[in-house]
Amino acid sequence: MREPLVGFKELLNVDVAREKLLSKAKLKPSPQTVKVSKAFGRVACRDIIAPYDYPPFNRAAVDGYAVKYEDTLSASENNPVPLRIVGEVEAGFGSEPPVLGDGEAVVVYTGAPLPKGSDAVVPFENAIREGNLVYVMKALPKYKNISYKGEDFRKGEIIVSKGTVLRPWHIAALAQAGLKEINVCRKFKVAVINTGNELTESVPVTSGKIPNSTGPLITAYVRELGLEPLYKGIVPDNKEQIKMTVKEVLGEADIVVITGGTSVGKRDLVPEAIKELPESELIFHGVNLRPGRTAGALIVNGKPVLMLSGLPVACLVGLDNFLKPLIKNALGLKLPPTPVVRAKLARRLANVVGFRSYFRVVVYWDNGELLVEPLRLTGSGILSTLLKGNGIIEVKEDLEGFEVGDLVDVRLISEPYPEKPSFLTW
Repeated sequence: MREPLVGFKELLNVDVAREKLLSKAKLKPSPQTVKVSKAFGRVACRDIIAPYDYPPFNRAAVDGYAVKYEDTLSASENNPVPLRIVGEVEAGFGSEPPVLGDGEAVVVYTGAPLPKGSDAVVPFENAIREGNLVYVMKALPKYKNISYKGEDFRKGEIIVSKGTVLRPWHIAALAQAGLKEINVCRKFKVAVINTGNELTESVPVTSGKIPNSTGPLITAYVRELGLEPLYKGIVPDNKEQIKMTVKEVLGEADIVVITGGTSVGKRDLVPEAIKELPESELIFHGVNLRPGRTAGALIVNGKPVLMLSGLPVACLVGLDNFLKPLIKNALGLKLPPTPVVRAKLARRLANVVGFRSYFRVVVYWDNGELLVEPLRLTGSGILSTLLKGNGIIEVKEDLEGFEVGDLVDVRLISEPYPEKPSFLTW
């Protein structure tokens, strides 16, 4: 049994802890068929292949006249070349377009199939029409203003690769490929449990109680990852209740996230409660994260259980370092890169050597220069740092910090302030 109030004997390096978790967790995605129109935000569970060439034929890329480019080589405003118009083709043309001969032109509109024999399109603005003649006033190179068969994608080509989160342009490409349904990954179910006698969801909050903000934070985070949250509410600091709640949710969830009760206080009962469950294996408990050092993980009945701080900022750091990598690893997830900027420190940033620290910072413009200041903290439960901060600085465990004037890398979570915000004046 863990002896309460004696602290952690050792804090595991966060990278080592993450790799141990990823090597032990065996999350297996399963396919689910959905309509393309309903697939936005879902994850492709396998490569999606083009069933045919697109465009399926050579077509006009502009409104104009389909011609033989050689007929235009001597064309200029001072020496326009006359061509005889022998037809007109619109997009969706139901029959074969006319065959083009020397000295001839066909009126075409964007997306229309090209007449046989044509190899360029003269835009309307580069020609003058008089009856059945068109006067071309500008020479064209071969293949100008033509969209060729298979230019967009070819039959057998990957349109969307496995692990891609489907965005609006993916949906458009899938629809263009004529696909009505596709296979996406079934959403992993993530159970969310918050422990603590001090927590409440009642309004107004009574004396001595703390509103449960961490539960909604995790639930929203899970949804943002494209997963299905199973919010189980507040469980009191009772080892048997904690154990039974986790046991029950493991029957329906793929992953469990439980907060609170993971430190070294006398009411920190979560690790012992979960370790008593059958087929439970502790992966790690206590990491060199700041905030979030009380994080831990177990595998129970083959499913990962993450133990995170009940304080919202520390919990968020834990989610970024453990839950997100779990999902990325399981699904081969390709998430959009987070923008990183270089900014000059306007205030010293101190770190505790040995800890991987994540600082919420404020990035703002000042006379054309990008400056950054860490937010003053009084604990990892201060939600205002998540509201006011628009960037994160990660400080490695071997650094004491940075000095005023140092250039540092900042991961942006929203755009920089246009000027120094008033809340930074102390």
